[in-house]
Amino acid sequence: MLDLYQQLKSSKHGFGGIFQFTEPVALITHPELVKHVMVQDYRHFHDRNGYYDAEHDPLSGHMLNREGERWTLLRRSVTPIFSSGRLKTFCPEMVQMMVNFREYLDAKLDAEGAKIELKEVMGRFNTDIAVRFLLGIEGTSLTDSSGGLHTAIMREAFRLPSLWKLFLMTSHRSIARKMRLALFSKHLADLLQRTVQESIEFHQQHFIPSRRQNLIDLLAKVQGIDGKTPLTLPEIAAEMLLFFGAYDATGVTIFYCLFELAQQPDLQERARTCVLETLEKYGGMTYEALNDMPYIDQCLNETLRKYPLAINSTRVVTADYSVPGTPQIVLPKGLNVIVPVYAIHHDPEYYPDPERYDPERFAADTSERRAPYTFLSFGLGPKSCVGYRLAKIQLRAMMGMLLSSYAFSSCSETKDSRSAAHSVIKLEGELWLKVNRIERN
Repeated sequence: MLDLYQQLKSSKHGFGGIFQFTEPVALITHPELVKHVMVQDYRHFHDRNGYYDAEHDPLSGHMLNREGERWTLLRRSVTPIFSSGRLKTFCPEMVQMMVNFREYLDAKLDAEGAKIELKEVMGRFNTDIAVRFLLGIEGTSLTDSSGGLHTAIMREAFRLPSLWKLFLMTSHRSIARKMRLALFSKHLADLLQRTVQESIEFHQQHFIPSRRQNLIDLLAKVQGIDGKTPLTLPEIAAEMLLFFGAYDATGVTIFYCLFELAQQPDLQERARTCVLETLEKYGGMTYEALNDMPYIDQCLNETLRKYPLAINSTRVVTADYSVPGTPQIVLPKGLNVIVPVYAIHHDPEYYPDPERYDPERFAADTSERRAPYTFLSFGLGPKSCVGYRLAKIQLRAMMGMLLSSYAFSSCSETKDSRSAAHSVIKLEGELWLKVNRIERN
């Protein structure tokens, strides 16, 4: 993809056509075109064209795959849960969960520290945070020997479909639907529906008038497919799956941030100093403290640049579109347009020596000089990540707790196990680091 990106970037128009199986798509490279597709001319590109079959594969019918008014309704319905006020209310609960997680890690360490496989540990813990925030109940993935909900979701929800299934779902969707091809198993659908039902019953039995609204409360007010009745249990479960997947992604980002800081101890120490000074300034890990960690933000942004969770972002042309600057070129309605996130993040024009990890790229003065629309980790425009503010708070809290309590270094098992798979960064195998407890005040 990087070679193709550079080839198209150097072409006359800065974009070109390629094929995904038998489907023609346009791949754009210039930031100005990114701005038009994702922000300025959004009305021409407001759908993603994801495959779903709400009848036979209800979990595939989540917001990310929805189009038009249906997407707008779902997006508008869930947005309030990510408001600043709700995040501030949730912050003490999340901080207490961080304390519990630290105790969990402490139990695994001796005086010499320990090698810890962080992929599974981070994934389980982030699932528990998701359960707490989205459903308002206690998660058990971290302490359950079988991995609980996290293991079930990761084992079944994010398996990549076989090549022939992917071909039909991409190029021959009517055939795929007639064959009832599913992205997700009935077992997973039943598990998520049962989890949602348990949350509803728990809050009915333990009614607290002043409790914080959870995602189910908001989704329960949304009209279903027929436009009249409320969302069904399968429809709510589909939205839960989407958000659980997003939470798991934060664990991947944390690992890669620690992985890079383990290679450069001076950067790790600078990040730790930022955390400790901020915690002292605010008297602990408060909501205000989590919004005042500039160097941690630099480290996280550089991690998200080098290891974006989405390789590409896809939009579909919803009305014939004349390309700005080249009006003779018209993108026809129905054409898929690819924004190559990974390639833009690794373009040396915007990020010199792109494989080098350098948080200074995101220092205020450096960011201001860089071309806009070249950092795309949370998307842009109306379809940007709805939960990005929560993700930022959670990432800062995790880094704050980990760096204030532990030192991280490489071990013999440490390796970069990423692979590009279809449209996301997929982690292969285990993710190990050496963890040592540091003196705490």
